Amino acid sequence: MAAQKFLVIGATGHVGSKITILLAERGYDVTALVRQEGSTIRDPHQGEIKYITGDLSDEQSIMKAVKGMDVVLSTANGIIPQKQADTVRRVNAQALNLIALCERAGVKRFVQSSVPTYQHEQRIPELLGKRGLEERLLASSMQSIIIRNAAFMDVFIVMGGFKQAADRSAHATTKRNYGFTKLWTAMVGNLDEGWGYFLAPGGAHHGTPIIATRDVAEMMVGGALYAGSENLLIEAGGPQWLTWREIADLIAEKTGRKTIKIIPIPSWLARLNQQLVQPFSASAASVFALISFVAEYQPQWVSTDVIEKLKLPPQFTLSDYLEQNYVMRQHERPHG
Repeated sequence: MAAQKFLVIGATGHVGSKITILLAERGYDVTALVRQEGSTIRDPHQGEIKYITGDLSDEQSIMKAVKGMDVVLSTANGIIPQKQADTVRRVNAQALNLIALCERAGVKRFVQSSVPTYQHEQRIPELLGKRGLEERLLASSMQSIIIRNAAFMDVFIVMGGFKQAADRSAHATTKRNYGFTKLWTAMVGNLDEGWGYFLAPGGAHHGTPIIATRDVAEMMVGGALYAGSENLLIEAGGPQWLTWREIADLIAEKTGRKTIKIIPIPSWLARLNQQLVQPFSASAASVFALISFVAEYQPQWVSTDVIEKLKLPPQFTLSDYLEQNYVMRQHERPHG
């Protein structure tokens, strides 16, 4: 694969930036698609990254970007958008067109970041849209590698009230300059360390194979470099299946608190908020829809076979992630 050319769509996003850096630091010929001339990946890295300007809404720019590429990796989504116009439905519709343009350009392999299946997908625009992308890719002339992701610890730990453990990346989703994200963080960002509470979709005993975005990026890169020629559909979980109670206990241990109490977010409450904000913000409604999904869905994924198949490094446990990213604010030293 060393002679192959790779293009990353969503390269300035949380996962996309990590994918691009991983490929560059391993010596691969990688190009990052950026929307504005002069935009770059701001996290420190070694290796060369090429840049090309384009937008999924501009077909001519995408045709130019995919020309001559062997592998395209896409993490584009509209859940927490970088632009107000980037709604979930619009981004997924543009991604369908991207697939057609890649086929026309002779791209050999397409690696897509996706989401789990769910019996109530009609409620969740992101799930419904990604399922359409999966169906299109599996019928494509290109080899398709689809990575279905569990809940991101980098996102749900912060949204649960632990902003002091935000991913240090400049491209972290929870640091995005987006009104809903900024409001949520302002309201709940210090619940864990400052007040001893954690917001848990589904409640204390609800569980998830929570995964670090670093490991999602590793799986995407592993898919891009995979030696086989068959299509792959991978369910990507982390190394541990944890309940929110266990997650809160790990946070309490890290922050020095005796305990952190759980504030459950039931699925019905998230769906109610989805309906209430829909007339004002489709993107905020999509966030609540995703929270309602996490509050109901408990995948029991084991990633051991995936790690071996794609020759990936050991995954981050939640303790590993907290060790790398938690920064205590001394004036907020807990007393409880």
